[in-house]
Amino acid sequence: MDSQGTVKQSAGRRLLIVDDDASMRLLLAEYFRRLGFEVIENESPVEAFGLAVSSTFDCFIFDVSMPGMSGLELLRRLRERGIETPTLFLTAHDDLSDKVAGFEAGADDYLAKPFSPRELELRVEALLKRGSGGSSSAGASAARDGERLEIGDLVIDKRRHEVWRAGARVDLTPLEFQILELLASEPGRAWSRNALLDKVWSTEYEGYQRNIDPHIARLRKKLETDPKNPHYVLTVRGIGYKLNETITA
Repeated sequence: MDSQGTVKQSAGRRLLIVDDDASMRLLLAEYFRRLGFEVIENESPVEAFGLAVSSTFDCFIFDVSMPGMSGLELLRRLRERGIETPTLFLTAHDDLSDKVAGFEAGADDYLAKPFSPRELELRVEALLKRGSGGSSSAGASAARDGERLEIGDLVIDKRRHEVWRAGARVDLTPLEFQILELLASEPGRAWSRNALLDKVWSTEYEGYQRNIDPHIARLRKKLETDPKNPHYVLTVRGIGYKLNETITA
């Protein structure tokens, strides 16, 4: 995609960048502004929390290690407030345990330093595409009406990007929605972890299949009455996951 096309696509998008490294923060802010984003940048996670709660953003970019409050804690608090904005973590650490901690906190993607601004741009574009409902799935075998999937008391409205369970709305992140939508496209089908990653990840996921597990755990926490004994998203031992095809309303 050329720079002109990117600017048109990004116009009006609001981005919150939080990093205590001034040179990194300002470099990224300037880069995304040139692409047409409206960028708010801040060095303080505490101040950024107030900004994120009081205003609307299309994407968050948080550094992990910051004084006063880590990016992990910042996102955890925002998720507790019901703010499901797509979020990417930047970090100087590339350990698997750090990535798992990031995903468990509610992150949608993770990028280790050093990185190229272009790679970050592509990852942000992928998050925005998920958030706008840009994914597509095969036809569901469950009852449906156009862009609406119904499996028992579970309703997935793809056009509105909304999920309802037993008449109550369930707020999901774009990635959680995409995972659920894929599982619901073929209730009862056992999806391997790698197959799920191949379908829902728009950028390199580094081939580690367990990256999907924290997202399944967060999806269950929001969807299930008892996440430890799931009724909707089931584990297929030795393979991966599936959506229960025998859900009753």
